[in-house]
Amino acid sequence: MSSLGPAMVSPFRAADITAVVGTEARGFVFGAMCANALGVGLVLARKPGSIHPGNNVVTTSDPDWRGRRITFEISRILGPSDRVLLVDDWIETGSQADAVRRAIEICGAEFVGTSVIVDQTTPSRRSALRVSSLVKATELPPDTAGRN
Repeated sequence: MSSLGPAMVSPFRAADITAVVGTEARGFVFGAMCANALGVGLVLARKPGSIHPGNNVVTTSDPDWRGRRITFEISRILGPSDRVLLVDDWIETGSQADAVRRAIEICGAEFVGTSVIVDQTTPSRRSALRVSSLVKATELPPDTAGRN
């Protein structure tokens, strides 16, 4: 656990990140590790049904790998001086990450990239979201989490 946050942020060390956004739910844990490794704040991208105090930006994803559209809310505490790293555990279609990226940009912040543990997305989405991963899904054994 102590090396996971530093490993996930390593490709972004020189990017002057000022905040990390972690997506609900596992992204909260990995986002906290990454924010700690960078010495910056953590902003949570929450799904409906959570407490969302204050002024928020709301975005909805295109269908994800299960065909669901997911709504995210993030606090408007991000602004034009922020350079933001998005963190989650696994990226498949990239639709959820893209929705959170849009929310970051609506806040006026600069989206720097996406750090995940497992990358299963397409080359075009990987490029658009500037994805860095620790492993590609194709490198995992078959039946890992039932996803490949």
